Amino acid sequence: MLRSSNVLPRPIALTQTSMQNAVASIVKGIQSDTGESDQDTADRLGVSAGTIANARNGKASLSMLTVMKIGEVYGLERLAPLFHLIGGKLAPEAAVCTSDRDLPIGAARGQMFLAEALADNRIDDTELAKGAEDIEAAGQVFDALRYRLNVLRASGIIVTRMGGR
Repeated sequence: MLRSSNVLPRPIALTQTSMQNAVASIVKGIQSDTGESDQDTADRLGVSAGTIANARNGKASLSMLTVMKIGEVYGLERLAPLFHLIGGKLAPEAAVCTSDRDLPIGAARGQMFLAEALADNRIDDTELAKGAEDIEAAGQVFDALRYRLNVLRASGIIVTRMGGR
């Protein structure tokens, strides 16, 4: 049974295994969302493909530097499963807290921006700059949803299958 989407489930016990499982869910999530191979992810993080494969399979941990690079390269929200282990939640310094009621508003702002900007089938830099606030509003919506998705992945409620990677 899923809990209310506004309440984090109790943290999972902090053990070497739970940490490795959280890192595995992070790597699987990145690769599922980006379509990257172990080598692609390794190249972006400055480690070997074997290091990524071992982390993805839950056989080994990543160094703290590599974990921090994940946040830098793929976004802070990717580290949420690790912080969930200690009952924490990650958010950028400038994050605005939103409730589920606000999600459609932010998403609609992003959709309106796209509809208007793509009227001529392209988005130029002027349109991009003009739509910055709407883009940020939509980004916050999806960052919040991505955080919740990563929590579900870390808890095992959602299992991402990575065929052949």
